[in-house]
Amino acid sequence: MVAKMDANFDWHQGSDADSLADNLAGELVVKLSEAIARNGIAVMALSGGSTPKPLFKALADHDVDWSKVVITLVDERWVPETHELSNAAFMHRYLLDALPDSVRFVPLYQPAQSVVASYSAVLGNYCVATSSSMDAPRPFDIVILGMGGDGHTASFFPDADNVAELVDPASSSLLLTCESPTTQVPRITWSLPALLNTQFLALHFTGAEKRRVFEQACAGTDATELPIRSAIFQQQIPLQVYYAD
Repeated sequence: MVAKMDANFDWHQGSDADSLADNLAGELVVKLSEAIARNGIAVMALSGGSTPKPLFKALADHDVDWSKVVITLVDERWVPETHELSNAAFMHRYLLDALPDSVRFVPLYQPAQSVVASYSAVLGNYCVATSSSMDAPRPFDIVILGMGGDGHTASFFPDADNVAELVDPASSSLLLTCESPTTQVPRITWSLPALLNTQFLALHFTGAEKRRVFEQACAGTDATELPIRSAIFQQQIPLQVYYAD
């Protein structure tokens, strides 16, 4: 893997999607245990989509004190959990339903007049679950990003009207809205600074096509063109890239 000198990532390649998921799940268990030992709580932000299904299965098979773990989403389609596009419903189906009831889950969808109007309720629920305050919400311990074929990550879509805001490392917001022709419905996402404020940042993807997208992203720096660059070239924390063909 060749990248521009200021790229900030470590490359971890698995022999196949299942072994890659096992490797990443093992690392997550270590990070969860470290966070619990350090803070008495571990906070993990996960992505939806088809790629993490084997990761979720592998993670659920591990022995973790789930009563001390808070799980939230990196981003969400702004639809109720009963909607077929809901990431929260996906998370329940493929991970949460296999975990003890004691695990805490913070969804990003809250009914309101608009996505922006829902921010305070989302943050309020997050702060209650993480025993933190609205003035100083607890940072994440683990963030697992995905990547689309268009180079998007989280809900940072290249065709969004506010893509410059979405990939802004100096954004003062914790939550942001994304609307683009690609997304079908409005989305809510943690901001780039919120996602980078973590002890462990990983990008998990599979397949030769997405590898080509990643290599293209490594060859340039304009994050509005390929938003995954906002994670590749930031200097706050090394991005751990987990990939299999």
